[in-house]
Amino acid sequence: MRTTRYAPTTCARAWLSLALATSLGLTPTAHAAEDDKARITELEQKLDESLKMIRELSNKVEALEAREAQRTSAAGAAAAGTAAAAATAPATEPPGLATPAPAAPVGAPTSGAPAVAGPPAPDTGARLTHLEETVSQMANAPQRAEDRGMAMHGFADVGAGTHNAQFPKYQGADIAELDFFLTPQLGARTRALFELNFEVGADGEVGVDLERAQIGYQFSDSATIWLGRFHTPYGFYNTAFHHGQWIAISLRRPRFIEFEDHGGTMPAHTVGLWLTGSQRLGEQRLTYDAWIGNSQRITGGTLDMNNAGVTAGSTMFGGNIGLLMSGVLDGLKVGLDAFQTRIENQDVAPSQFTQVQSYGAYLVYDTDRWEDIAEWHFFDNTDLTGHTGTHHSDAGFLQIGYRGGRFTPYGRYERGSFNQSDPYFAAQTSGNSYDREALGVRFDIDLSSALKMEFAETRYTDRYLTRYGEALLQYAIRF
Repeated sequence: MRTTRYAPTTCARAWLSLALATSLGLTPTAHAAEDDKARITELEQKLDESLKMIRELSNKVEALEAREAQRTSAAGAAAAGTAAAAATAPATEPPGLATPAPAAPVGAPTSGAPAVAGPPAPDTGARLTHLEETVSQMANAPQRAEDRGMAMHGFADVGAGTHNAQFPKYQGADIAELDFFLTPQLGARTRALFELNFEVGADGEVGVDLERAQIGYQFSDSATIWLGRFHTPYGFYNTAFHHGQWIAISLRRPRFIEFEDHGGTMPAHTVGLWLTGSQRLGEQRLTYDAWIGNSQRITGGTLDMNNAGVTAGSTMFGGNIGLLMSGVLDGLKVGLDAFQTRIENQDVAPSQFTQVQSYGAYLVYDTDRWEDIAEWHFFDNTDLTGHTGTHHSDAGFLQIGYRGGRFTPYGRYERGSFNQSDPYFAAQTSGNSYDREALGVRFDIDLSSALKMEFAETRYTDRYLTRYGEALLQYAIRF
């Protein structure tokens, strides 16, 4: 009688399918906005290939189990035939006086009877064990980048306008950035993120910058620690949107939180240690960030994050706490942040030092239809060299966007009121006060490219008084 065992293979296939589906489905992404149909199709193809391999291995396991069952059945039939022949044979010696024959080795054929099958041959058992181990290893081993090479994502944008979006002294057509985004898979807990950016600077030349280089360890779903260069986690915008402009509905970042080499007046990058995570509180979710790193410096009128370490100054440290709502307030997030650092101005001799203290608040409403962001920062900066006291400044923006299919119109108001008696802002080329209104629209050509138009007016309100209007066009892609 043929007997087939279903439980082990069925269980193995079920667990393996679940593990593969989970590992493929949870592949990290740079940001929620980067998910698209092409990525889903790629994951489905990988899953289909894996399931095909599972079926082939399962068929082999079942075939080997069937052969083992047939051998066992044949062995039982042969043993029954031998016993019947012994019962009908004439006795040659009185009962109890027969001399027992020597015991045959296990698995050896019996004279005058069909060969009795013993346990499965060693090669069959070994193959069965090997196949089962292969299935188990596939189910439990993490997907490794080296199996098929490390995936690379990229972003790029070009544009034209009456002024350059970042450097208004230029006009006409421009190239902006070519950004490569790498997230290699290193293990169950080890994380890594690298962002290499080719960008045009204020001098009109193309430069290369390692915008982010961070390696981390995930203790749990609620805690990950990073070491390296990362986006300073103050407010919301700076960590939600990286250098690839395709991911944002707007054509550019607010001026005061632009990246340092594009005229930003806040330290957009930090080199140091960053702890981040979230924890559910009932139906809400609490997010948190805490970081400590190298203090920045000012050189050439621009903030620099001291990639190699500090020779003077001190450390920067700060925190950010946010609350994600649910229920009728689903999509709403509110938060507070603060940081302190000591900035060295190396453009003068001897160097001047300023203690920078910043406090901020933000509110975000992000749904399938709306992307509304409000963010404000306040500064209490103390002159440590000239002893001119503590100087107060503030900056913020409000942006409202509506996702209406392939079109996303948006509007933004931003303002920076920077005390020019504060040596921190006075030393920066872009440290003057300003305000700007902008109206724009994003049109998604397809899942990987977008065309954006923006009309804006910018006014400088101190240091030098001027205003200018802008008509900007941007073509942004991801790949």
